[in-house]
Amino acid sequence: MTYRVTSYNLENMRQLFRNNRFIDEKLQQGAAAARTLGKTMPHIAGIVEASDRLGDHDFFIGRPDLAPLNLKVAKSAHRRGRQDLVFYYRAPFEVVSIDEQYSFYSDWIEDIDNDTIKEQLSFERRPLEVVFEDTGTGKRLLIILVSFKSKGVFSTTDIYQYEYLALANRKKLYGQAKKVRERVDSLLRENPDLSLIVMGDFNDEPGLDHFEKILGASAVETVTGDVHYPGRILHNTLWHYMESGRQKELWTTEYPDRIVSNFSMHRAWLDHIFVSPGMLNNKGDFRYVINSGTIAEKNDGAKLASDHFPIFCDIEVS
Repeated sequence: MTYRVTSYNLENMRQLFRNNRFIDEKLQQGAAAARTLGKTMPHIAGIVEASDRLGDHDFFIGRPDLAPLNLKVAKSAHRRGRQDLVFYYRAPFEVVSIDEQYSFYSDWIEDIDNDTIKEQLSFERRPLEVVFEDTGTGKRLLIILVSFKSKGVFSTTDIYQYEYLALANRKKLYGQAKKVRERVDSLLRENPDLSLIVMGDFNDEPGLDHFEKILGASAVETVTGDVHYPGRILHNTLWHYMESGRQKELWTTEYPDRIVSNFSMHRAWLDHIFVSPGMLNNKGDFRYVINSGTIAEKNDGAKLASDHFPIFCDIEVS
């Protein structure tokens, strides 16, 4: 049996609702969001920038495009602000635990740029950990859903201040990625064959941009892992696009230039699904279906729904 795992940033989902119903002027957007997610047919869906109100989610998964899936909501009791992290899931999966490692992602002190000065680091929204179990087999899957710091500088400023803020954002982003990687390393040291997925909006692409070259690190490579420990390297499920001549399709969000006003859009690959080595070597509870990672169709409805497109991949019981 093949199961589908989806990651979807719903772009400040809370603003779609009032009194647990779509606002009239957001009705088309909300319907498009439900339709876009429904087309991926998820067994487990991680929702980024989710509403923090359970009633909104109950209404959303009851829309005609989602109701046939009989989805349930996995929402933590811990507050993450108005832009939350939640999971939708359906049979045969049930939730074993949720957010048990919330305290691990508390604020911490670290010299993030090796300048001998320790900084206080934090998450705007702490990662959400959920353990799912396939009730038919007893096999378990741990998913860590993330929403990392944006690189964007959204305030009006001069060039000097812009560069200062942009570099500061990269440091925050790198710090958050290091914290998640620390968690991944501890899990894989304890159980090298663990079926583990890390997914969500990383607000980063593979490679180093101008400011990451100054810092010497990026979020995506940090989460992927250290080449000196190949047994703990995570696999990016969309990477096969690079090998199949589909590089031009490899973007999950587009946005206008915030400095130069023109008609062109920037495109970036910010949404990722990573799977653990145990999901590649057939030793874990679940196996990743090779090259099944996919970006949803970038049609007008999906563009109306959110500024991000959902991504998904298939897994099966080992």
